[in-house]
Amino acid sequence: MAKRTKKTKKQVAHRTGKKSAATKQPTRVIRVFAKPKLSRELAKRFASAPPPSGFDRAVTLEGSTQHFQVYFETGFANGPAIAQGVLATCEKEYNSNLSFFSGLVPPMFPMNFIIAPGIGGAYHYGCAAVDLYCDGDASASPNIDHTRYLVIAEEVEVFEAAQNKGWDCGASNGEGLSRVLATELYPAELDGFFTAASWLDSNRHDWVSQTDTTDQNAVSTGCAVLFLNYLRHQLNYTWPQIVQAAGSTLEQTYAALAGVPGGFAPFKTLLDSHFPPGQPSSLTTDNPFPL
Repeated sequence: MAKRTKKTKKQVAHRTGKKSAATKQPTRVIRVFAKPKLSRELAKRFASAPPPSGFDRAVTLEGSTQHFQVYFETGFANGPAIAQGVLATCEKEYNSNLSFFSGLVPPMFPMNFIIAPGIGGAYHYGCAAVDLYCDGDASASPNIDHTRYLVIAEEVEVFEAAQNKGWDCGASNGEGLSRVLATELYPAELDGFFTAASWLDSNRHDWVSQTDTTDQNAVSTGCAVLFLNYLRHQLNYTWPQIVQAAGSTLEQTYAALAGVPGGFAPFKTLLDSHFPPGQPSSLTTDNPFPL
């Protein structure tokens, strides 16, 4: 059960009395979960140097669970309600991630969710960083599932770093995995975050045999989410099988699952037959499968 606590500081002590987990994280390079066009807030964070330690804004602690502490930006009117919604489901979603990653337990707890308006997505300062900043709906009737969706995506990236077998949250394969697993749990919240059309409406470069070394290219991320959904919903591998078949490229993941190389050609042929190259795909989902 979540414990409701109120505390306002820029850097907050955990229940253990130790400093924020952010102070223990040596690599502080921003990793962003965004729509194809960065929000103003994410663009600002991306262009700025990360803070040397601690949270990057004043926050209020709303409550905690076994594995998480949930904060909101101090003064955010919807913060308490959204934070309570996240507290109500975060342990269940953590168990879903445990299942996806076959029981792998990340090494650093608690994870900290920081909910703030205007982010337009989510970010954290490094793949293993456990201070996860997620957008909160500022409307009169906030959509809490929007924040839950972002929480899961960022949490998946922490699991990827803990697994350390090839899923890279700062590259197209790991970014793709965080998106498809979040969408698996909250499919209605993909709205605006879909990237598959960006790849289908491009020259359809092979980002299966190659991994793009950024999480900011909607085209390469679009290829990744399509291929991962192809593995799951066309070829019928389970998410735990796919996650455990980690590699530095999605081709390595395919080969580990199928026992043979050559995943891109049949994937592209299938999509070309349903979404002819050179024509607008008009796809508003990341998962058109099965075809």
